Amino acid sequence: MSAMTALRAAASSALVAVIVFLGAPAFADSPDTWNSGPSRTPLENIVFFGGSVAGLFIGITIFALLTARNNFEPEPPEPTTEVEPHSHH
Repeated sequence: MSAMTALRAAASSALVAVIVFLGAPAFADSPDTWNSGPSRTPLENIVFFGGSVAGLFIGITIFALLTARNNFEPEPPEPTTEVEPHSHH
């Protein structure tokens, strides 16, 4: 094994050890003094989390429709054989 490979392996192992060591407090239980609060039903969760997504979708759609109104170009008039008089300046 070359020196660079050994250094890379040692650095990787040290990085993994640091991440595992720093992540250990995440497995701790919450204090007993914290109240769990009222639980929500699945329907309330869908309304809570899905409502914001639906609202964002509707808001973006309305914004897109309102800004697209300015890009409307009417169809050109049909060609005719009539000659329009030219006004003199």
